[in-house]
Amino acid sequence: MSETPPSTSQGRWIRAALVIFPVGTVILGIASFGFWWVKKVKVEERSYKYALALRRDLSESGVKRHVEILQEVMSQEIAQRLPAVAAYLESSMGAENMGYQIRRTRTQFKEVELSNVDVDLTGKQRPREIILFLVVYGDAERQQAEAHALASLLALAHALTGESGTYTLRFAAVPSAHDPEALERLSVAMRAREERVLQVFVPGGVSESSLAAIRTGLRTEASGTVVTPLPATTDVASTLSAAQVMKPKLIEAAK
Repeated sequence: MSETPPSTSQGRWIRAALVIFPVGTVILGIASFGFWWVKKVKVEERSYKYALALRRDLSESGVKRHVEILQEVMSQEIAQRLPAVAAYLESSMGAENMGYQIRRTRTQFKEVELSNVDVDLTGKQRPREIILFLVVYGDAERQQAEAHALASLLALAHALTGESGTYTLRFAAVPSAHDPEALERLSVAMRAREERVLQVFVPGGVSESSLAAIRTGLRTEASGTVVTPLPATTDVASTLSAAQVMKPKLIEAAK
């Protein structure tokens, strides 16, 4: 009986390996993607359920609590007031209270620490297209209107946590009345993430000059962004009513 030459046997093994190994690599890649996708979906489901558990509907007591705390915080000297407002927004909307991942961008302006604070309800299909609910603050002569505008932001963010739509819904507060570069920093950060703002809602009855600064800072004319000013509210009942009107509008805009 003749034996198969060693070189022929080795050649068969090499040819088999060339066929089997790439197929195995493809299968392993598909399996790895499958495991990653299942894990991602489970994490998103847990995050969604957690956010829903933290959701609180709009209420007079909730708005009143935010207004009272903000009015107390905003009665301080400016060096303490502006950092304290940002800190209150950060703690109120954070993971333990509302379930949001906070972005807080700090800077110094004339020896005062200033922060842009924003949170997202990320869109499922178009996450880089933004519906922005923007509060500008820092004007000492408008503290009451600003406190109510910030309270409406917090109440709406709490009532909508866990909500999902096509577009990203973003709640942001910037001290632009004291810091002329705050809106530009917000815009630069969004451009760095290749985001486009579709619509901006601005509560608090801000002045025409403030609206012009918003349009300039966010470059709304170049992008075709619609800026919608909302009237000021100066008592809890009217702030709650305005938030109740605004909630379905935000949901519809982000669909």
